[in-house]
Amino acid sequence: MPRVLALLFLLAAVPQLVACGSEADEAFHIYTSIYPQVIEQMEPKLRERFPGVTFRWYQMGSEQIAGRIGIELETGSTPCDLLLTSDPFFYAQLAEAGHLLPYESPAAAEVPAGLKDPAGRYATVRVPLMVIAVNHEKLAADQHPTSFADLADKRFAGKIAMGDPLKSGTTFTTVAAWVRGKGWPFIEKLAANDIVSAGGNSSVLRELESGARPVGVILLENLLPSLAAGAPITVIYPSDGAVPVPSPVAIMKQTDTPALAKEVYDFLYSPAMQAEIVAGFMYSPLPRNAPPEGGRPWGELALFPWDADALAWVKDERGAIKKRFRAILRD
Repeated sequence: MPRVLALLFLLAAVPQLVACGSEADEAFHIYTSIYPQVIEQMEPKLRERFPGVTFRWYQMGSEQIAGRIGIELETGSTPCDLLLTSDPFFYAQLAEAGHLLPYESPAAAEVPAGLKDPAGRYATVRVPLMVIAVNHEKLAADQHPTSFADLADKRFAGKIAMGDPLKSGTTFTTVAAWVRGKGWPFIEKLAANDIVSAGGNSSVLRELESGARPVGVILLENLLPSLAAGAPITVIYPSDGAVPVPSPVAIMKQTDTPALAKEVYDFLYSPAMQAEIVAGFMYSPLPRNAPPEGGRPWGELALFPWDADALAWVKDERGAIKKRFRAILRD
């Protein structure tokens, strides 16, 4: 009974964004953590390219979608045709369990090898970037952190907000990078500094803009539009490595429309769709594309060094990392 109740809760909680289409159109289900405003820009291009298809979008945080898919698979199947979220470790788990359809997309050929599965079961289609932000009306320039490591300093006690790694895939990836690179003592110091870990990146932005928490660990894609609108925020690219979050696309093996799924997969790498990703203030995984407006080029950034060993370690420790992180923040 608890699993059934959990499934009903998830089905009720996940918003559904349905594109225009007729009842006679073929339905295609995309589970995604991409923000609704970016989906709204992608949708017309998809309708133009696939006029006989109704795209049904289920949009929520990556970890919530992972929970939904997990429960759906336990009950027998998922309606998800294409998965488009920001937790690369969940994709690795799905691939290992045989739930993803292998597809060597020619459109993804230019994606660097470190950003796609060697067996062709998923490939990065966008790269959000986790950085630090400061409300400079509340914190003078000489008090700003310059690295993630600085956030453990007592001078930031009661001043920091971040997302919840149980809901946000980008936040989970960041926590995993910290644990891998700095160890659990760093997380314990953040907890001792009374860090707030709640919601997603939009929640962190509200804390920043209000000044309630003048320091935030947040995605660049949330910050750049606010900066353009004149928000009193300074972006800090941490010297110990901003965290790139490889955000893959994959086809669920249970899809009833594998041929269509492959075409949609390919189309996400087209110039038109990659332009919408960059316009949504994310980085493209294709080296030829420019950074988002207001963002620094890859070559000017210190980045957390994801590699095959780190990715494999996080995949195996995914559940344990979440459990220990939450336990530390509750103590």
